[in-house]
Amino acid sequence: MAQLFKHAHLVCPERNISEAGWLAVENGVITASSFEHPEQPDETGFSEIIDCKGQILGPGFVDMRAQSSDPGAEHIETLDSLLTAATSHGITSLAILPSTEPVIDNAAMIDSIQLRAGRYNKGRLYCYGAATKQMAGEQMAELGMMTQAGAIGFSTGNTTISDSQMMRRLMTYAKMFDRPVMHHCEDPALSDAIDMNEGETATRLGLIGQPAIAETIILQRDIALARLTGVHYHASHISAASSVDVIRQAKREGLSITADTAPPYFMLNEISVSGFDSAAKLNPPLRTEDDRLAIIAALLDGTIDAIASDHMPIDPDEKAQPFSLASFGASGLDVLVPMSLKLRQTHDMGWPHLFSLMSYRPAQILGLAGGKLGIGAPADLVMINPDSAYILKSADFKSQSRITPFEGTPCEGKVTGCWVGGKNQFQQ
Repeated sequence: MAQLFKHAHLVCPERNISEAGWLAVENGVITASSFEHPEQPDETGFSEIIDCKGQILGPGFVDMRAQSSDPGAEHIETLDSLLTAATSHGITSLAILPSTEPVIDNAAMIDSIQLRAGRYNKGRLYCYGAATKQMAGEQMAELGMMTQAGAIGFSTGNTTISDSQMMRRLMTYAKMFDRPVMHHCEDPALSDAIDMNEGETATRLGLIGQPAIAETIILQRDIALARLTGVHYHASHISAASSVDVIRQAKREGLSITADTAPPYFMLNEISVSGFDSAAKLNPPLRTEDDRLAIIAALLDGTIDAIASDHMPIDPDEKAQPFSLASFGASGLDVLVPMSLKLRQTHDMGWPHLFSLMSYRPAQILGLAGGKLGIGAPADLVMINPDSAYILKSADFKSQSRITPFEGTPCEGKVTGCWVGGKNQFQQ
């Protein structure tokens, strides 16, 4: 099938292009665009013509960090609802953490999940393999066999490997298989039974705080080991200014270090906890305003490479508790795009830069073919109406998990179309 996307505002982060144009697709692959040939081809040669009406058309978003509740807790979220929520917001590729039940720590689990996801014929789903068996941090998992099964990297989910020797061995083997190690940086000794960020606000609220250095200490150790082993190391959901400084220095050294963050860490600060709303209880915790501004600066200058949803489906009963007893986490898929678009409105971030953070760089980090509009690239596309205004309501979420600290936030810019391999997932 040949498709023509006309009257589009094309955004290609790979080429740093943002301009009016058209795009041709055949059999799920981009075959031509106005980048190479300004004049639009004869429309009679296409079986489907999509009039974008001047809206933004760019490469589909690549979410490199989301938690699936399926298998193990399908009553909270299924693979079907997970992929539906992703594609409804232009996320065409989704990488899930290994912390399911059972844990994704062997090739059979990867085969099973990807086979099931493929049956839904929606977005592309990828799996991280667990770095250690059962994610217990004691024995390395079957890294080689998981690589052969399609693992895009190795992760610890929301747990931390405290044993430096174990982390060194993991990095050494991951380097052999040319896969990144994604780590949740949190010193367990500084994070026991915490409620929020340590500081004046925690003291005033009578809550137990975690110092930001709990993140940075582990990050510093990991970067030292990455320097030793040469592995591609990826730091997850960075939240602290001190961590940004460490990553920035590591990149100046030329180390293979990348990092992501999530919307809560550039949109909110610890004051959001003041009303004891458990939707704002996250891990890592919301930090100070200085930390939030440092995260934004790191996104603008490239120190932080990607924005991920950090989607963490939570049973509502586990959130409807006194703050100290409530579980960490919130829904992320339905807020990723509207909150990230605010970077354009508040910090004048250009479209190519935003798409780089949300599609091109995540695809590069994970070794995926998407994230660009070049000829031969998969026709994974997202269309955005930048002028659409609305109020974010969790009742409208496509995910089964509807807990968010962004309830009632005014938003501008909405996904109006999504295609995966040229197949329309939805269009408004």
